[in-house]
Order: sequence, then structure tokens, then C-alpha cells
Amino acid sequence: MSPKRNISVAAFTLLELMVSLVVFAGILVVFSTLTSGIVKMWTEGESRIETHQNARGALEIITRELTPAVVDTRMQFAVVPADELTRRGAKHLVADSPVILWMAPLGEQGDLRCVGYFLFRDATRGFYRLKRIYIRPLEDRAYFPVMVNESNPRDPALRISATNADWFLRNWDNKAFDEEDPANDDAIVTTVADNVIAFWVQCLDLAGNPVPTLMKAPHHAGSAMIYNSAAYFQMTTTTPFDSGKTTEFLAASGQSMKANRVPSAVDVTVVTIDSTVISRGMDIPAVENIFAADGSLDVEESIMRFNRALLDRNIKNGRTFTTRVNLLNGQ
Repeated sequence: MSPKRNISVAAFTLLELMVSLVVFAGILVVFSTLTSGIVKMWTEGESRIETHQNARGALEIITRELTPAVVDTRMQFAVVPADELTRRGAKHLVADSPVILWMAPLGEQGDLRCVGYFLFRDATRGFYRLKRIYIRPLEDRAYFPVMVNESNPRDPALRISATNADWFLRNWDNKAFDEEDPANDDAIVTTVADNVIAFWVQCLDLAGNPVPTLMKAPHHAGSAMIYNSAAYFQMTTTTPFDSGKTTEFLAASGQSMKANRVPSAVDVTVVTIDSTVISRGMDIPAVENIFAADGSLDVEESIMRFNRALLDRNIKNGRTFTTRVNLLNGQ
């Protein structure tokens, strides 16, 4: 009989297994941390790209169309509260947000067009959009303002009011804003940018100072407008007036003349968020306008309050973009 052999079997002890498991768990934690950091950076990068693209595209379009804005005794440049469009059939407008309306020589032939922008918010469907009004003079006579009446040169419809924007709005109705009906040929409104949750317009005078809102200006009682080119006012060209103001509103009289001028410049501000926040159904705060002592809109304070309200709702990726548009005919 052959002698028995002692066969040794290599094996891990319980202590070694426990140590290896701890090391492996540590590696997983480190890998998970690195991965989550990379994913977070990627997500934030995508968010920045999306919000920048939305804002940049919208502001570029507004700048291109706003720069050549024109007025005369038969045309108007107006900034009004959104309620003015709501009264004419527009839905889901942000109440304290502005609507800016003007005319400009646009298109290949340089024909005059009516253009405008406003903020749209339908929270139930998650739609937060900057909308554009665009009226072509030939195809949309129903909505185009009356500028010439050869049979009646004294037609009251040719007169621009010092206190309202009816010259633009008198013929607008709910069909003009119904862009979702494919059979509606009367729609004049389209979407410029998605996920825009706040919008401000600040008109500046020749000295670069904010123009006081018309609704708070003396001598224009009852006006709900923010800016009106046909109001009774003067802008200083060099030094302030004796009152210290650079824009002075006048009382209507036989000697007073309407200004009939566009602002020297317009600051346009939007706040955007990415679509992932919208998809989570976050509670977007209301827009609150803060006014300075002189009656002008305090845009900086309005933006700060809105952004604080976003943070209070744990919305941390709202981004603010502002551009200054210098008007060719306002210098």
C-alpha cells in the first residue's frame, strides 16, 4: 500500500474575505461618486446649453426686429400690460408681464410690419413660452392698423391716442391668438422660445435713464400703458431739465405736441429654465414688477425678487439674460 499524501488546499480566511469586501465596497463608493459627479456636470452643461440657446435665439430675433422701429404722427411704439391682450381674447398671458408692440420696415421689400412680443404661461400643460406677434400688411388687413383713408383723411381711426394702444389693438380678437388650430388662417402669433418664465422690457431715454411708466406719469390720467410714443413728453439731449429729470411729461394743451418718438434704447430681459424642471411640474413663481420712486420700472430689483422666489421653491437653475437694443430712430 502506498503511503497517504497530505494535500494542502489554499483558501481565504474569514478575516481576509471581510477585508476584501470592505476594499471592494470602498472602490464602488469612489466609482459611484465619480460617476454621479460626471453625470451632474453633464446634466448641468446640457441645462446651460439649452437655456442659453433659448435665450440667445429669442434676444437675437427681438434685437433684429426692434432696432429699425419707426414712428410718426400715424404710427405708434407701445409697451402695455398683458391684460390689454387678455381683454381681446388672448389666453394664458402673465398678468404683470409687458407686451411690446411697434412697426418696422421688415421683409425683402422693406414694407412696414407690425411686430410684438409677450410672455405666455400655461402651467397645467407645462408651456412657458415667449410669443411673437407678426402682422403682414397685405395678407392681414383685418389686424393691420389703419394708416391711410383716402376717402376720409380725418378718420378718427388714423389718430394715435396719448393714453392707450387701441390703434394697434382695436381689431384684434381671439382668433388672432389661436395658433393651435391648424385651420385658423387668422392666427398672427407664434412661439419664439420655450421655457421662458419671466420677461421684462425697460425703455431708456437719450440720457440712458429709465423712462417712467406712463401709468404713473402726471397729465396722462387713466392710462394703463408702460410706454407710449404718442404721449406728451420731452427727452433731454444733454443735461437734465430744471426738475432734474431727463424725461418730462407735459400737460395736454393747444401748444403741447405729442412726442412721437421711440425710446433711445430698450433693455430686454428674459429668465429661462431647462425642460427637465418643467417636466417635474415645479411651481413657477409669479412675476412681480417693482417701481422706483420716479415711476420707472426697477428691473434689477424685480429680477432679484423673482430669482429669490425661484430659490425658495428649490428651483436653482433659472438663468437671466439681458440685452440692450439701441434703436436707430431713437438717437
